[in-house]
Amino acid sequence: MTTSKVFFLLFLVALTGLSTAASAQVNGSFEFEGQQRSYTAYVPADWTPADRWPLVFVLHGFTQTGQAIMDISGFNAVADTNRFICVYPNGINNGWNTNNPFPGSSTANDVGFILALADTLTGQYHVDPRRMYACGFSAGGFMSHKLACEASDRFAAIASVSGTMTSTAFGLCQPIRPMPVLQIHGTADGVVAYNGSFANLPVQTILDYWAGRDTCPAPPDTLMLPDLVNEGSAVQQIRYFSCADSTEVRFLKIINGGHTWPGGAGLTGIGNTNRDIQASREIWAFFSRFSLPGTSVTFEPIAAAVFQAFPNPTNDHIEVRGLDKSESVRLRLFDLRGLLLLETTGTSTLDLGPLPAGQYILYVQNGRQERLLAVQLMH
Repeated sequence: MTTSKVFFLLFLVALTGLSTAASAQVNGSFEFEGQQRSYTAYVPADWTPADRWPLVFVLHGFTQTGQAIMDISGFNAVADTNRFICVYPNGINNGWNTNNPFPGSSTANDVGFILALADTLTGQYHVDPRRMYACGFSAGGFMSHKLACEASDRFAAIASVSGTMTSTAFGLCQPIRPMPVLQIHGTADGVVAYNGSFANLPVQTILDYWAGRDTCPAPPDTLMLPDLVNEGSAVQQIRYFSCADSTEVRFLKIINGGHTWPGGAGLTGIGNTNRDIQASREIWAFFSRFSLPGTSVTFEPIAAAVFQAFPNPTNDHIEVRGLDKSESVRLRLFDLRGLLLLETTGTSTLDLGPLPAGQYILYVQNGRQERLLAVQLMH
């Protein structure tokens, strides 16, 4: 049995009844293939360690940051309402490796980084691995398509706003299963041209590719959406449905729309911003219909070890009683978000004095015995 399986189950058992953590915007980083990579995760206020929520990657455009696309997209509010976790990774030098022909473009292993980040957040927040999604703006949209091509076994669906594929990425695209895809693109996009350029393939080429890979019957269904706001643009919905494995390719064609995030806040991009739809809400409505094939993850029962944290509550030190001193001992302290704070081996005591008052989770491993204990720190 893997440590991660035990850890997840212990979270479920030991934390039932604890108060939920407040909503958190968590900045994190780790080294990946010799480079320091960073991200911001958003966890809604009603998340608890007993939950098994979806995870949505929101990828920024070239020259942007994760914080910028967070502010523009308004995805945090959608996450609050619909109970999922958002993560906003940062690309190297504000860009992504999308096989772009421009000189100086990123050559980082961004697919590997994003998958490593997915594993990290799954461990911290008990993410449902069957409901992981990727979307992005401009270069982040290109990157979302690349994830669909190279990691279709990990992502249940993707969405792209103002991003298609480069010719190189297109030629390398080999998804291993049908992929639900949502494309949102303006016909007047002056950066990622609707009809293609030396740097990107036309939108229709991308739609035809995914509809073909998903074996969607032709022709698609076409519908003009209500023109609710007079801002010089309108939305046409084009749906390829009844595709393999119940997938779908959906296109929200922003007639006279620019290189922007529809319904976004602040400076949403370049050109005309459509206000008839909110891209983030449309994306989640699409994502929420899909999950990876397979059965739900099950967990093995834990060993019936009897450990006690003493004193509890405590003002500083905590001692774990009931240990078998002939077996190895490992103690790890986590906060309620699942972030590792302290770790020690070979001792039954842990100094909590430097930490702020609050509730913590103590993971105890004693030989083959494992358990989580809820700890209250008071100063």
